[in-house]
Amino acid sequence: MAEAALDTNIVVSPAGVALGARVEGIDLVRDNDAETVAELRALLLQHHLLVLPGQQLSALELEAFGRRWGALLTHPATKHRDTPYVQFIGAKGRKFRFTPGVHPFGGGWHSDMTWHSTPPIITGLHARRLPSSGGDTAFANQHLAYETLDAETRQRIGSMEAFHTGKVFGPDVEDSVHPVVRTHDETGRKALYVNANFTKYLVGLAEDESERLLYRLFAHASRPEFVYRHHWQINDLVLWDNRSVMHYAIGDYDEPRLMHRIVVQGGKPR
Repeated sequence: MAEAALDTNIVVSPAGVALGARVEGIDLVRDNDAETVAELRALLLQHHLLVLPGQQLSALELEAFGRRWGALLTHPATKHRDTPYVQFIGAKGRKFRFTPGVHPFGGGWHSDMTWHSTPPIITGLHARRLPSSGGDTAFANQHLAYETLDAETRQRIGSMEAFHTGKVFGPDVEDSVHPVVRTHDETGRKALYVNANFTKYLVGLAEDESERLLYRLFAHASRPEFVYRHHWQINDLVLWDNRSVMHYAIGDYDEPRLMHRIVVQGGKPR
């Protein structure tokens, strides 16, 4: 059932079962104020992901909106020509070219920039050009992933730490150690916080033991029950909480796909 939010012209409805809400009737060019962002932040904490369709934002307008949420991080990969705080993500010819990461289970699933010492708490992805078919993004609720682990595993990983590396983006990109179970700094809920793209080993475990446990956690974290799959439309803006959500860009297209991305800096995960 839809619920009113922000004002009488705005409607919030479920986007998926495991996570996500669709927020319609808002124009972020016009409604980019502190009150609107505060309401959206409350919705994001509740639903973990927001879909805001029809947002006709330039790169600089997207950056200005992002700064309402906090300080923005740059990324060592491609940057937009107008601002280093908006990443320009363009690809084509991806159909059937799946390239798994080091770990065979869940390769491609990740939370943004977990290799950073203060990784992003929020990502915004804005669709600018899309293929005629394919190019969806899947999102997985990591609160549910943690909460549905058996009690023995939750106890075992409760105080563990994991090593995350960003060297895939260059030799000077930092590495970091973060908790395997992250406590959300605003809601207090616990979430699984490892991913197949950037998490390389569990601190203090032998290599084979670390890999076995990580494989199990990666496979569990992306179970279909935890997933919302977003089918993009031009000018969709999707915001998600990296403290509670992983995502996967599905490479099943062979036409250009262009996106703009912002990431809001957080603190040290705990």
